[in-house]
Amino acid sequence: MVGRRFAVLIAIIAIILAVSLPAQTAPAQSYSFTLDQENLLVTVLRDGSVDIDYEFRFGNVSSLDYDFGVDVGLPNGEFDLSSATATIIVDGDRIAPRELRDSPYIDTGVAVELEPETIDAIRSSGSFILEFHINNPQMVYRNELQNGTAGVVVRPTWFSAGFQNGNTASINATILLPEGMTDASEVLWLEENPFDPIYVDEATGRLAATWRYVNVDPAQQAAGAYDVGVGFPDRYVDVVYEPPSGDFLGNLGTLICLLLPLIAIAFIIGIVVMAARGARKRREDYFDPKMNVVGAGPRRDLTAVEAAVVSERPLEMIATMILFGLERKGMVKVLSDERPMRLQRLVDRGEHPYESDYMLAITADGTLDRVLLRRALVNLVKSTSTKLKGFDLEATKKYYDTIAEKAWQQVKDAGTPEEFANVLKERNEWMMLDPDYQGRMRRDIWPLPILIGYPRPAPGGGGGPDIGGMARDYVDKVRTTSQNLVDDMRGMARDVVGQTNPRPSPPAGTRVRSSGSSCYCACACACACACAGGGR
Repeated sequence: MVGRRFAVLIAIIAIILAVSLPAQTAPAQSYSFTLDQENLLVTVLRDGSVDIDYEFRFGNVSSLDYDFGVDVGLPNGEFDLSSATATIIVDGDRIAPRELRDSPYIDTGVAVELEPETIDAIRSSGSFILEFHINNPQMVYRNELQNGTAGVVVRPTWFSAGFQNGNTASINATILLPEGMTDASEVLWLEENPFDPIYVDEATGRLAATWRYVNVDPAQQAAGAYDVGVGFPDRYVDVVYEPPSGDFLGNLGTLICLLLPLIAIAFIIGIVVMAARGARKRREDYFDPKMNVVGAGPRRDLTAVEAAVVSERPLEMIATMILFGLERKGMVKVLSDERPMRLQRLVDRGEHPYESDYMLAITADGTLDRVLLRRALVNLVKSTSTKLKGFDLEATKKYYDTIAEKAWQQVKDAGTPEEFANVLKERNEWMMLDPDYQGRMRRDIWPLPILIGYPRPAPGGGGGPDIGGMARDYVDKVRTTSQNLVDDMRGMARDVVGQTNPRPSPPAGTRVRSSGSSCYCACACACACACAGGGR
C-alpha cells in the first residue's frame, strides 16, 4: 500500500546473535526480575541522529550478586558512549551508576554497572527504576517507497527470557518528529504498526507519535511485532542516510560479521526473517473455514462486517466496522474517542448476533470489556466460518471485492457534495473492505471537489461542504477508533487468533528457544531497522 504510510521491506539483513559467538559471554547468574514497564522516547535530530531515552521499571528482583548490571541494547554500533547517562532509582533515591561502558555481554549496547551499595538497596527493596539516555547517530534513512521522504524505525530493546520472568507488563513508545515540523498530515506511519493520533508535545513543542502495548512477549518483541517508526519529508533534516546497497559483505558493518561462516549467517537470517513474518502473519490468519468447497460459488448474503472477516481484514478494523454500523443505526453513541473509548448503549439488541454481542461488551462506565469484546469477535469469526460451509472461499472473496469496488465508484460518481456525503455514509463500510482504504481515500476521494466542479470556498469565506475535509474526517475516525477501542487492541487480536485459528502443537520432544541477545538489522527501504536486545 502506498500513501501516508511506509512499509519496511527487508531486502538485506545482517544479523549477529550473541549466542553464535563463543567469546564474551555473561557469567552464569541465578537472578531474575519482572519488567513492569518500559518507556521509550526517541527524538529525531537534524543531523540524522536520534536521542534515545529509556525508563525501565523492574520488579520482583531476586538473587542479586555484586556482578549485577543492566545491558541496554541499541540500534547500531554508531552510538556515542560519551553522551550516555544513567540514573538508578531505588525507593525514591536517585543514584549514579558505577560505570557506563560498551557491553561485553551483548553485541551492540551499553552496560550500566552498579555500585555494591546500590545492589544492596535493590536487594532490600526488590524493585528499582533505570533511566538511560544516549545519542545514536546514523538513524535517519531515505524512504524508497515515497520520494522526498525519510524515516526512523526502532525496535524497543528487550531482555533475555533467562532473566526476565513473564511478559513485559506495558511498553510506551514515543517518537518526537524533527524540529520545525508542524503539519501532522505529513507524517508517515508503518504499515503494520500505525501510531496513535499525533499530538504536540508540550515540553518540546514537537509533533509526537505514540504507541502503547500491554502484556508484551519478549520473543515477539525480538521478532519485530512491536517495532515503531515514522516517516516525514526529508527537508526537515540535514542528513539522510541511504539504505544499504545489495553488497552483502559490505553491509555487515562489523568485523565479527566478516568472520562468521556464511552458512551460519544465512541460517540465522532465515530464522529471524521467518519469525518476523510469522509474528505479523499470525495477526492476520484468524479465519480458517473447514468446509470450503471449490467451485461451489460464493456466499452472497453476508454483511459488510462478515465479508471483512472472510477477507481477513485486521480485527481492530472489524471491531471498528461493527461500531460504525451501530452508530449509524442509532444503537450506540460515542461519548469519548480517547483511549479507552467510552460508548453509550441506546438499545439492548442489534440486528445481528455480533452486534448484540458487541453491545454486551459495553460496561457501565462506557468502556469495552476486553473479555466480552474478544468473545464477540471470536463468535463472529466462528459464525462466519459456519456460513461459508458448502461455498467457495475464493469466489466469495472476489464477489465482495467487486461489491467494495462498486461502493468506491458510487462515491466518486456523486454529483454534488450533498450527494457525496449521503453516499459515503451509506457505502463507507463496504469501502472499508479495501486493504488500502486510507490510501484510496487520499488518492481518489480527497481531490473530488475539483473533479465534480463544485466551487471551493474562498479563503475566509463561506462556500459549500468540503469533500476533502469529509473524507479526511472518515479516515481519522477509522484510524482513531481502531486504535482507541481498548488498550492494546493488537494484543487482544492475537488472543482471538489463538481461539479461532490456533497454532498447531509442536511435535513431542521439540523445544523452541529464544534469545534476548542483541541483533543488528539493516532494512533496505524507508529506514534502517533499529533492533537490539538487552539484559545479561
